[in-house]
Formats: sequence, structure tokens, C-alpha cells
Amino acid sequence: MTTPLTAEPTAMLGPRVAAARADASPAWLAARRRIAWDAYEALPMPSSHSDEDWRRTDISGLHVERFAPLLSVDTDVLEAMRAQRGSAAPNAALIFDGPAESLIEGADTLLAQGIIVTTLEEAATVHPELVQRALAAVRVDESKFIALWNALWRGGAFVYVPQGVEALVPVWIAHAASGSDVAVFPTTAVLLDEGASLTVIDAYASSEGPAAVLSDAMVVLSAGRDARLDYHTVQDWGAGVWHIAMQRTSLDANAKLRFTGITLGARLQKAWWEVMLDGIGSEADILGICFGDGTQHIDHQSLQAHIGAETRSNLLLKVAVRDQARSVYGGMIDVAPTAVHADGYVANRNLLLSQGAKADSIPRLEIRANDVKCGHGATAGHIDSDQRFYLMARGVPPDEASSLIVRGFMDDVLDRVPHRGFAELAGALLDAEIAGASVAGVAAADA
Repeated sequence: MTTPLTAEPTAMLGPRVAAARADASPAWLAARRRIAWDAYEALPMPSSHSDEDWRRTDISGLHVERFAPLLSVDTDVLEAMRAQRGSAAPNAALIFDGPAESLIEGADTLLAQGIIVTTLEEAATVHPELVQRALAAVRVDESKFIALWNALWRGGAFVYVPQGVEALVPVWIAHAASGSDVAVFPTTAVLLDEGASLTVIDAYASSEGPAAVLSDAMVVLSAGRDARLDYHTVQDWGAGVWHIAMQRTSLDANAKLRFTGITLGARLQKAWWEVMLDGIGSEADILGICFGDGTQHIDHQSLQAHIGAETRSNLLLKVAVRDQARSVYGGMIDVAPTAVHADGYVANRNLLLSQGAKADSIPRLEIRANDVKCGHGATAGHIDSDQRFYLMARGVPPDEASSLIVRGFMDDVLDRVPHRGFAELAGALLDAEIAGASVAGVAAADA
């Protein structure tokens, strides 16, 4: 199924494009877009000099006005992403979040269950009350880039699972880009009613090479009472992509989230992984792997917001960086006064593979309730020389020994990923990065 989207000007990002997207939207969304554009113009760009949240990530080289909306994607990128889905989750429904049209394949099983699988743009017209519920978690003026996303997104992916329905197959969402000096606004919105369950795989990819692309992404996930959501994402943008992303999940009573984030690509990434444990007894397990090389700058920020009582969260992010790459991690566990008996932990483990590589880790706790159990940990170090010597003494070449150690460092995360096909895909991509056989981005499917 294809959903054609309205034409728009090819001008650089600005009032003309914003007005065109508002004019093409239903009245409630048009009003939201206009407010967002006003907020975007009023808010300053984040600064590493004046904004604490951006102190270690400098985007002074990013000039939003140089980018134009993406109008088409190379077929090679689409086919490569289709091949990834075919190997990792061949039974999954597939949504291509495209700039000119959005393609949906293999969704018959889910549609027969009463599950809505469509574009967010179409859902905003056909199911406005559901989309408004989903977007309620995001204010239009939260930040410069959230305001920009609210004003300019189009297409997008929307999935709604009714009460008590257990989705029989996963949903695979492919956010693709190609070309130079273009902007994309990848969008995923998932809404699970009481007792529902679903697995979602979100993939981001563009062509190999240094072409400049702006990705301003939004993921909003909501799990109702007793719902179960598995969300897995892999970011494999090309080496010239600026990737700014908000990924926010809201959990009602006894809802459970299993989140996996794999970060491999982009020139610069600033991504927020936020989980709002609103309901009593809600739980979240958050796993992450990041591998950076060259001059990549990868910034992860996480928030585990314990609001309901008896809530539990655990986050583990493992990072390996080499060459001149830099990783920045800031993790916050925030326990509200209502979150009695909260249990939260955050850990960031970093492996430095070159003298020029750098990793900053800033885990934090803010506890305003009694009788809680919260903690954090962070480590950074180089490959253990004894481990390398052990392998070399048994005939393993030095480079291969280092690769085995790095993969072993990551394996305990991959072993805990519940979707084995996704875990195997992530492992294969990670092996290619470790071996230096690939760069950020995807090659043609037949390469």
C-alpha cells in the first residue's frame, strides 16, 4: 500500500516549507504546526557555551537553513534496508517512512487483528483522537529541534494496538535518506492500549559517504496498563549526517518496556532515551551498544523518570570508540516523591581502542522519595593487555585478538536482546564496524 503525500516547495527549510506543511494538515494539526514554527523561530540554537545539556556537544557547524526537504530516496538504500528486514524479521510488517510516499507491506496479519498500521500523516486525518493521544507526550516548544520537528515532519509511521491484542508479527519501520544538503524528519508513534503487546524495530540508514544530511527524529511510545512493548532501534546513518533524536516512552501501571538501541553511524548524534514510569509497578529494561570511529561524535542522554510507586528501571550502555571518535553519555534517574519503593540503576561501560578516542560519562541521581533503591556506575579503559596476550599466545593474530575482545565486551548486551533476528543483525553490523570493513551508512543491496 502506498500513501501519496502532498507536493511542497523545494525551498530551503524556512517559513515557506512550514506554511506548506501546515496548509496540507487537518485543522488541529495545522494549528499545532504554526505554533511550533513560531516557537522554533523564537528559540535560540543550543550552545555548548551556555546550555549545560549541550556543553560537551558542539553544533555550531550545523546551519539548518542550508538544508532542503528530502524529496526522494535512492532505490539502493531502500533495497538494502528491505534486505536487512528480510534477514532479521522476514515476517514483520514493513513501513517505509518516505519523503514523497510511504510504503506499507506485509501488514495483513496485523490489520486482521484490528491493529492500525499506517502513516502518522494519514492517521492524523483518519484517527485524530489517537494521534493527539500519542503526541500529548511532546510539547511543541520543548526545544529548538522538537519545535522544528513539530512544524515540518511529514509521512511518519503510526501503530495502534487495541486493548488485549497481542500482535502476532513485529512492525519494522525503515527511515531512509540519500542525497546531500537534505533534511529528514523520521517519525514513529506507537500506542498500546491496556493489555496489548507489540514488537517494533526502527531502522535509520542512508547512503555511505560524507553527504551532509540533517535528521531531526521523534519517537513517541505509549504503553497502557499491563501492556508489553519491545522496541529495538539501529542507527546507521552515513558519515555526514547530523542526527538529533528524541525517543520518549510513557508507561502506565504494570506496563513493561524492553528497549534496545544500536548506534553506529552519523557524523554527530545527540539522542535522548527517555522513559516515563508513570504507573504503579511499571518496568523498563534499556540496553544500548555504540561503536564510533573516525571523527564521529556520539552523544546519548537518558532519563529514567520514576513517577509511580513500585517502579523499576535498569539501563546498560556499552560503548567502544577508536581513532578520534568521542562518546558522551549523560544519564539521569529522577525519582519523584510519589515513587516510593522505586528501583533504578544506570551503567555506562566504555572501551577506548585508540589513544585519541575519548569517552565522557556523567550518570546522575535525583531522589525525592523515601525507601528507594537506586544506583549508577561508569567505567572507561583500554583493551586488557593480559586478555590480548592470552589470545595471541594461542595463535590469534593481534588485530583479530583485539576484535574478539571488543565483540566479547558487547556480547552480554546482545545476548539479552529478546528479538534474536535483530540481535543477529546488530552483531553482524557491529562485526563489520570492528573489522573496519564498512563505514557509516549502507551500501547497495548487491554490493
